[in-house]
Amino acid sequence: MFNILCIDDDQNILNAYNSILGPVEKSEFDDALSELDRLFRDNAEDKPVEIKEDIFTVHMANSGLSGIEKFKELLSSNQSVSVCIIDMRMPNGIDGLETAIRIKKIDPDVNIIISTAYSDKTIKEISDRLEDKIYYVRKPFHSDEIYQLVYSLSLSYKSTKAYKDLNAHLEERITTEVEAGRQKDAMMFHQAKMAAYGEMIGNIAHQWRQPLSVLSVILNKINLQAEDGIDKDVFSENMSQAFNTIRYMTQTINDFRELVEPSKEKILYDAKDAILKTVRLVEKNFLVSRVAIECQLENINLHGYPDDLKQVLLVLLHNAKDAINSNEIIENGLIKISLKKIDNQVVIEVSDNGGGINPDLIERIFEPYFTTKHKSQGSGLGLYMASRIVTERLSGILMCCNIDNGVSFCLKIDV
Repeated sequence: MFNILCIDDDQNILNAYNSILGPVEKSEFDDALSELDRLFRDNAEDKPVEIKEDIFTVHMANSGLSGIEKFKELLSSNQSVSVCIIDMRMPNGIDGLETAIRIKKIDPDVNIIISTAYSDKTIKEISDRLEDKIYYVRKPFHSDEIYQLVYSLSLSYKSTKAYKDLNAHLEERITTEVEAGRQKDAMMFHQAKMAAYGEMIGNIAHQWRQPLSVLSVILNKINLQAEDGIDKDVFSENMSQAFNTIRYMTQTINDFRELVEPSKEKILYDAKDAILKTVRLVEKNFLVSRVAIECQLENINLHGYPDDLKQVLLVLLHNAKDAINSNEIIENGLIKISLKKIDNQVVIEVSDNGGGINPDLIERIFEPYFTTKHKSQGSGLGLYMASRIVTERLSGILMCCNIDNGVSFCLKIDV
């Protein structure tokens, strides 16, 4: 059923609208016609004679202001109005044009039919004021024309509302999916970061093993000397060595803390220094696995997030070490890091001699949860998150290709 609002100060006109659009009372003739159709239809599947159905509910108002209130009342009870038929000249209150303008502000999708016997305003004037979905009917009108126009406009209104409801549903669903994607990305970032922290703690444990042994030896020396009498020069030398060892261990913790508590704002930083700090965190642990790191670095400043660059480098370094360690043929692993400026780009390359990646798989290397390692060795998130960090935080691009006996990861950042 479609709700139709008719606004006219002439009650006879309102009654005419109701007789044209309102409920149809079936006569005895209609009942007889239906019965004859049922009895004499040749095929039971043939379509029966159609009797006009009630598809409109007609609501009436005798002035513009009361019509606006009726329109609001219907909307508040979840009864949308598909068509308003409004008389142009109404003596009490506001005229038809102003009534239409106010109703369109409430629901821009409603169809307006201006009905009048006078030419107070031209069709162009009315269209210019109301812009869209405005129709003009001159009195006296034909009932069939009114019926067909209202019917067509009501179907159009229904389609428009359905389209908008569908769009709203799609927008809501897209918003939900985007939020779900954000939460999934946040979870993957967290998983990748926790994995990186775990590796970093392992690196610190390896790096501290030797300094702790040195401190233990120094303290034993001081303890023995205390029994025989401490020589001042020997004591000073031992204390100096102990303090240097503690400073080294403190620096290791500071480098690790920079990764755990990354900077929130972009700063101007030394890219060479950031790379060397990252290498310092892992190099001793890598040497235990027979993997050396060589650096060829130019002095270049970048504006951005240094800790994001360090995190990407950590992923690439560990990925290279794992590739080398999984290749039993390689005796001496080597990772090379280069930093240089080419035209308007800073280029950082991390290459290894780990044997390379299967050419059929290399295009998928940055996909989430894709890994060439055994499941016990990797989650497939490291390179995916590194690629995302490079794109979203460093405004760069991360690429991968096979080289002689290994793989090269190339990070390019526009400057």
